[in-house]
This record gives sequence, structure tokens and C-alpha cells, in this order.
Amino acid sequence: MTQYTFQIQGKVKAKQSTKFARVGNFIKTYTPNDVKEYSNWVKICFREAYPNHIPFRGACLVKIEVFFTIPKSYSKKKVLAIEEGYILPTVKPDCDNICKNICDSLNGITWDDDKQVVGLEVRKKYADHDYVAVDIWEIE
Repeated sequence: MTQYTFQIQGKVKAKQSTKFARVGNFIKTYTPNDVKEYSNWVKICFREAYPNHIPFRGACLVKIEVFFTIPKSYSKKKVLAIEEGYILPTVKPDCDNICKNICDSLNGITWDDDKQVVGLEVRKKYADHDYVAVDIWEIE
């Protein structure tokens, strides 16, 4: 199996439902700009790590680890519990919306279509800064 590993620095953005706006007598659908910008950032991060990558056509496994900064307001006791793995982030965004945005962003770049993802693991953890670590295994 071939493995691809890269990081997406910054706060994660989840895929959101399509938004609707009234323009005169018409209803227009749109994707919020911050979601589009994050999608482009995911593409840039993968391309920087693998500039000559050609999208593969076979099945793959994906592991996404989302790291959130420990809030400064937390007590020393709570921070210690986080460091020991007793407390995990149960904050938004939801895991399913995170992986949807990242996997959709990699369409045509890492793989032809995210339907090729046959196994997926998403975890949320605390760290000293916000970022996402992505591991992809191409099943040959």
C-alpha cells in the first residue's frame, strides 16, 4: 500500500448545508466563502506535499485527525486530564462534516472521486495549535 501523509494548518472548516438567498424573485443557492476557501487550502496543502501526484483510480483508506487548541480558560486540572487523554474535544464541527469537506476537496487531486474511499477514521484531539493531519493509503 502506498501512503500519503500531509497536514492542513489552521482551524478546520466543516462542510455546510447549501445556503439559500433571495435575489429579486429568484432563490439562489451558494456555498459560504469560508468553506470554499478552506477547500482550496486543503488542495494547496496536498499539492505542496505531493506536487507531482496523479490522482489514483483504486480504493483507499483515509484517517483524519483534527487537533483543537486547548482553551486558555481551562483549569490546570482539566488541562492535565486532556494531556492524559481523559478529556477529548466534543465541540463543533461534527466529524462527519469535517471528513465530507476534506474528502470532497481532494476529488480530482488525490483520487478521481471520494467514492473510492472504502474505509474512514476521523478523530478529534487537543493539541497546542489547530491543524488537521491526514493519512491516505492507496490500496493496490
